[in-house]
Amino acid sequence: MVKKSLDSIRKEIQTTQLILIILITILLSTGSAVININSHEKAFDKNLQEISTLLSRLSTFTSGYSSELLCSYMDEIASELEDVDVISIINSNNIRIYHTNHDLIGTEYDGTHPDFSAHKEKYYTEDSNGPSGPQRRSYAAIYNEDGEYIGFLMAIKLQISIRSVTFKIVLLFFLVTIFAIIVELAFLAAFFKKIKSHFLAFTEDFEGTKFLVDSMRANNHDFTNKLHVILGLIQIGQYDKAVSYIENISIIQKEMISTVMKSIDNPSFSALIIGKIARASECNVKFILKDGINYKSSDISIPSEALVTITGNLIENAIDSMNTISSLNSQIKELEFGVFTKPGKFLLTVKDTGSGISKENQGKIFENGFSTKGENRGVGLYHTKKLVENLGGKISFESKENSGTCFIVEIEKKDIDR
Repeated sequence: MVKKSLDSIRKEIQTTQLILIILITILLSTGSAVININSHEKAFDKNLQEISTLLSRLSTFTSGYSSELLCSYMDEIASELEDVDVISIINSNNIRIYHTNHDLIGTEYDGTHPDFSAHKEKYYTEDSNGPSGPQRRSYAAIYNEDGEYIGFLMAIKLQISIRSVTFKIVLLFFLVTIFAIIVELAFLAAFFKKIKSHFLAFTEDFEGTKFLVDSMRANNHDFTNKLHVILGLIQIGQYDKAVSYIENISIIQKEMISTVMKSIDNPSFSALIIGKIARASECNVKFILKDGINYKSSDISIPSEALVTITGNLIENAIDSMNTISSLNSQIKELEFGVFTKPGKFLLTVKDTGSGISKENQGKIFENGFSTKGENRGVGLYHTKKLVENLGGKISFESKENSGTCFIVEIEKKDIDR
């Protein structure tokens, strides 16, 4: 339950971080795009005004040119100006003496007349409409050598061209944003993978501590029982037997715990087994470790919670089996436990001397809800089997009624994600 809660918290933190980073990236990119577009528009207006002012001054010097010569001269200039789509020169009689569209040369100008009185610089920029469609135009007054007003010039950028530039800016920032998000996701994936490994190590240590606490509780009960035996021996004057009993249980306890700690390198798994040894002792069951038990995490990667669930369920079932009414008359109550690994392979055995499984029930024990212990039971072996199969393994058993049962779990897989 704690692992599930911690895991959900970890995933929630990762999801929140991911959303925040993507949102911040999008917001920064959008803000940068808006600032860039705004700066571009201001720079464009200034450039358009400078071009119109320069062309108006050139128009003063070309006032004596013929229509053909003026057209050729202005066409050459217009071809060099990338930020200008249309140039139009209107004289004081409201006639177009030049226009980039030659068909309009000599025609009357019926558009907006600039009001230079409101602009001391004698030029300004505004949005308007013309024969070529919606546009951004810059007006500049034209004066002759005597300083008399003789007309005005318009340098025009069509809105369709402006939108094209804006679209390119937005597209560029969009592509940069996508690239940045991809890079961030790759970085986060590596970062989260590293965090996950640390998180799993933390939860394993946490679970190991929890099982050790459970083990201590069970050992406390077991220790109390042993104290009662020692007290009874002393009270009846059997001092030598009391001493012998103390020495015997001390040696056995130390040897078993030492064997488990040396043979199993997973703290959660070893803590569980130590706890179950104490639990078996409480239930007056002799817990036997098979010779040569060995579990190395480097041999095969199996999640700690899976090891704990599978092993815990099988051992508890074995202890229950030896404490049923049908097993009470049995003189021997032994639980033999074994776990072995080698590269890519895992073997777990739990053997008891309990009541065994009747032939009629042997085909049902892995069914969801089946139990001989009463209602609302029968999920342990079902979930154990599902868990083993999800890990790519199999679970089997051998049983003889009134003699005992041995469960065998085998997993053979080169790589199981933790």
